[in-house]
Amino acid sequence: MEGSSSYLKPCATVTKKEGDSRKETAEHMEVVVNSKRKAEFEPEKYEEEEEYDDEYEEEEEEWEETSKSDILQAPEWDVDSFDGVEYCSSPDVQLSTLSDEEEAIHDYNIIKRQLIDSKGFYADTNLKHIYHYKGICPVSLDLMAYPDRTFRDYWEEMVHVCLERHNQDKDTKVEFVEVVRGHYRGGRKCKSYITFMAREKPDGPLVEYQAKAMVTLDNKRHPILCRPTPPTPNP
Repeated sequence: MEGSSSYLKPCATVTKKEGDSRKETAEHMEVVVNSKRKAEFEPEKYEEEEEYDDEYEEEEEEWEETSKSDILQAPEWDVDSFDGVEYCSSPDVQLSTLSDEEEAIHDYNIIKRQLIDSKGFYADTNLKHIYHYKGICPVSLDLMAYPDRTFRDYWEEMVHVCLERHNQDKDTKVEFVEVVRGHYRGGRKCKSYITFMAREKPDGPLVEYQAKAMVTLDNKRHPILCRPTPPTPNP
């Protein structure tokens, strides 16, 4: 990601013995920006009494009360968690000692609107991504997702999972062409928001599509939705 220092690390597994970190799978990754993992959701916390809509934070709080079978449950197909979510700017917060904190919070509100308007599929990479709405952040296609493949490769695999389900349900069959960009949210249910180019078989024009998929802690890949990119709403 431009403008930030980032690295990928495995998320925690359901059961983990001391000293067993080498067995953590690269399938469950989270993005850590500027080594400030705890601060990623700070602006959203100031809203929690009036507008608590951060599904990532809810997932963390409910972990102790949630059974393993619930955590591993597949998502409902063709249901978008962003449906019905409306933008509300975060209130002014007390600035930290970071010299660029004011700009980071300003950019956070822009990013939040962009993610809500695009339902998780677009955020300007030129803005400061210090805070992440719902834990979602853009990731470079050339960043290594595994030791042997990039996010471009990883997301191609995820798109094919989504297209397989899409083509089962639809009369029009869609063929993958290439990944355009992607956004990622780590955690116990890792989610990918992938924009890609596709072609309706056999000789249809190129169409921009969106795919959303999730990987659960048992390493299973689950399609969530696959659709043509909807028109961008007016500001």
